Amino acid sequence: MLKFRKLTLVLGDKMFKYDLHVHSIGASACGHDTVCEMMKRYKEIGFTGFALTNHFLHGYTGVDRSLSWQDYVKEYSKYYYDALETAEKLDFDLIFGLEEKYDAGKEILVYGITPETLLANPQLEAMDINIWSNTVRQNGGFIAYAHPFRNRNYIPDPYAMPDISLVDGLEAYNYCNDPCDNELAVKTFKNSGKIIIAGGDLHSVNFNDTFGIITQNRIKNTTDLAQTLKNNQFEIYLGK
Repeated sequence: MLKFRKLTLVLGDKMFKYDLHVHSIGASACGHDTVCEMMKRYKEIGFTGFALTNHFLHGYTGVDRSLSWQDYVKEYSKYYYDALETAEKLDFDLIFGLEEKYDAGKEILVYGITPETLLANPQLEAMDINIWSNTVRQNGGFIAYAHPFRNRNYIPDPYAMPDISLVDGLEAYNYCNDPCDNELAVKTFKNSGKIIIAGGDLHSVNFNDTFGIITQNRIKNTTDLAQTLKNNQFEIYLGK
């Protein structure tokens, strides 16, 4: 059975829920609903915001890979920028993030860097986790392994041990994972000194709950999210 840290928030405190792993149609080829539709659904079930982590260049992206680096980043990030007005109307915290592939079936989640950071660092065009790790950390971001032990037929070695020196955290709790895979990740990394995070990995509005984090302060942007995670100022949320 999965176990997680006991909530220490004092009863009566305002609590804010965030999903750290969300996809949408457009930038993710596997997405089914728009960013705005996803935000409205999350709002309905009591979430304050989410990190939009669409698949990036080497992952299951919906953006044309033949574009130049500059044009690719602009096209990828427009799904985030176009939804900001709706986010403001909904009083919803839409946070920029991304999910990128670094090896066969293996992916990272990145927070704390902006589209402008991507534009200024064209070396990220390479599918090289060392470059991503160095660039994200040098720019104050937070990098984590996504669903580190996911057992799917498209992943050649699902239980390969990743190099945790390259990341700040691990998404040990993934809503769309087999619970056994999550349990193995938690057991493996709980004493690693790395930050354990949780995310939904949802692609459509057909859900009633998901995983994420709970905070005592609102997270207004990707810089705030990276600092919240680095400082461990959150609790794990694993649904009702």
